[in-house]
Amino acid sequence: KSLPLHCVVESVSSLQATLNFDTRSPWKRRPNIETDSYVIIPAATPFCDIVTTALQRLGYSTEISNAARGSIAIKNWKSLSLDAISDNPLVSVSDILGELTSVVTLKITILRNKPSQLAEIKDKLLKLLILQSHALLRSTGCPLD
Repeated sequence: KSLPLHCVVESVSSLQATLNFDTRSPWKRRPNIETDSYVIIPAATPFCDIVTTALQRLGYSTEISNAARGSIAIKNWKSLSLDAISDNPLVSVSDILGELTSVVTLKITILRNKPSQLAEIKDKLLKLLILQSHALLRSTGCPLD
């Protein structure tokens, strides 16, 4: 048996950035949302492994998942860290989230090195080039999909 779980993966340049984030300060850098999707988690997965399992199924590397932090958000409530949810780390995901999967979001924060300004410009230009040339590539029989 498996459970579908809404998962949001945010990247930050340091864990300190997530602690200092204040919605009233618009000039502070917001976390970058990398993934907002559903992930299928085996029901018997130990709750302590939920973050690594979710990231693995979303295609993230082991080294990224080892440094990731997770929390659970229920509808519009403040997020709860995974440590605050259960004293028993081996309790299964099904036992904790079984009936709540329709209202729960697993929020995962991963660390990414902040790209240099030059690398950021290069990435934006490459994305623009791909968007502009997509129709041309498709018409010549070389789709990017």
